[in-house]
Amino acid sequence: MRLNNIAMVAADTTRTKYYIKELIKNKLLPNYVLLLLNRDHELLPGQKETKTENELVALLKSASIKFEISLNDNINSDEIIRVIESRPEQVFIFSGYGGALLKEKILDTGKKFLHIHGGYLPNYKGSTTNYYSLIGENTIGASAIFLTKEIDCGPILLRKKFLPPKDRTEIDHNSDSEARAKTLIECLQNYVNSGTWKYELENNYGGETFYIIHPVLKHLAILAKEQLQ
Repeated sequence: MRLNNIAMVAADTTRTKYYIKELIKNKLLPNYVLLLLNRDHELLPGQKETKTENELVALLKSASIKFEISLNDNINSDEIIRVIESRPEQVFIFSGYGGALLKEKILDTGKKFLHIHGGYLPNYKGSTTNYYSLIGENTIGASAIFLTKEIDCGPILLRKKFLPPKDRTEIDHNSDSEARAKTLIECLQNYVNSGTWKYELENNYGGETFYIIHPVLKHLAILAKEQLQ
């Protein structure tokens, strides 16, 4: 099934690879994908390697998904904004480089940006939240939201908790991406089935905001086999 009103703006990351594979597997094909490639060939946040370009392109071609490539990796650049503004789709799945935040200008284009936050909202806002939730309750989470100017405060379409991964050393690139991809697919399936975007929690306020986890705490989260008190 082609989702005619849904496009995707995606960085060259492990998460994007998970997303596209699951979208193809579940026959939920975006109408268009804008790939933002890393022009400097130095690892950007969210990248495990810089050799996924051919794989992403091959995946898109295999499913006959229309795409364009930009060598501009700045989602907030005028060039990227112009491309997004010119597209007929109203909703863009957002899969950016780690730490990339959408600024006011792109949020004011009139498009909706569907983002899967790596954490259970509103409890876990901010950065590296799945490490904190592993320490706090021995789970990881993912939440589908439409982005707003307030970080991680957009209305929640769907939120899910997952059992802790068996291999905690690959949370950043595998477990977190897998949880987000599953949440994305379920969110899109809900949209297809209902014909509209329904909110699980429209008032996404409160909760706690976390910052990049300290290496010692990260080590504890990786080593922990049971909930830490």
